[in-house]
Amino acid sequence: MSESQNGSTQKRSLSDWNKMIVPNETAFSTLFKMQMKNQDLIMSTGLYEGFVYEQKDLPTDDTKLMSYHILQLMSEIGELLDSDKRWKNFRNAKFEKDEKLMELADCFIVLMNITIFSGFSADEIVQAIADKIVTVRKRIEDKM
Repeated sequence: MSESQNGSTQKRSLSDWNKMIVPNETAFSTLFKMQMKNQDLIMSTGLYEGFVYEQKDLPTDDTKLMSYHILQLMSEIGELLDSDKRWKNFRNAKFEKDEKLMELADCFIVLMNITIFSGFSADEIVQAIADKIVTVRKRIEDKM
């Protein structure tokens, strides 16, 4: 539901949602390319301990590095939860807004790494996310 100019609510059609997706270069695509360059640098300089570097074009399907980043994501989620403990109970008022934002950024970066090492491109993950949002929207509308 969205607010119209006269204050009433109206359903946004699924075709309207699909029009919001821009198939050309997006901010996400740019960030994704930057992160692939970071990963290529890390791999080529041997900074991944225990991983043998093989020249690979990114994105690539590498289950070991994908699994490594899934573990890293779990750690980042813990740091995210630690930055804002208001969810825990009435005794926890800790909320570090700037820290929380940086931890959210870390989570998104690690999710990009998981995507990269699962062999998916920026365009593929953007389309998958858009498709999933539309699917969820249909489920919501079916319950209305």
